[in-house]
Amino acid sequence: MEVNITVNIMLAGNKIIVLSSQGAYSWETEFDKSKTKKHVNVFLLDLEYYNKYSASTPYYFGHFLFEEKSESHFEVIEGQQKLTTTVIFLSALFSKLKSIRTLTENEEVLFENMIKRKSNYIFSTVDYDNQLFKDYVIDQTKKSKNGLETESARRIVNAFDFFTKAFSDKDEVFLSKMLKTVSKASCIINIKSKKITVKSEI
Repeated sequence: MEVNITVNIMLAGNKIIVLSSQGAYSWETEFDKSKTKKHVNVFLLDLEYYNKYSASTPYYFGHFLFEEKSESHFEVIEGQQKLTTTVIFLSALFSKLKSIRTLTENEEVLFENMIKRKSNYIFSTVDYDNQLFKDYVIDQTKKSKNGLETESARRIVNAFDFFTKAFSDKDEVFLSKMLKTVSKASCIINIKSKKITVKSEI
């Protein structure tokens, strides 16, 4: 089954995991502006370009393939690099927005839909990196970069630090517009087995 939905609807209320068999996070980040940009840099540049020129159509996020394990529980088969980066990006964005002001009711719903609802994490990466992902990216309780056991953990930390730095001098208008762009971005998803539960937009 193939459906065209928004990022918000794709994530909302679901539990999405990456199995170790799918491989870990592989996108690199370049902090030196004089060097060739990496995947994470291009991810942000594309969004900034879209917002700058105010495209009339929704931003297109690409294709994702999931396998449904049970109701609202999915494993990522294709698109995990983009999805992992999206969650890292959104977590950094929400963190910066919260440092400026209290989230609106709609923003709180988006946070719960796409990042974390109470103790339930919407997205989980491979087992061996997932605790680091929760502590450094989602809950932001870990600040130290010591003890990163895998290259993929280093990439996760670098991506989060890159987005955090990119947002450090951005104002509320920029952040709110970026949140709207990503949450309402269009994506095509395919589900193996059962039908995905498609919820209404907020």
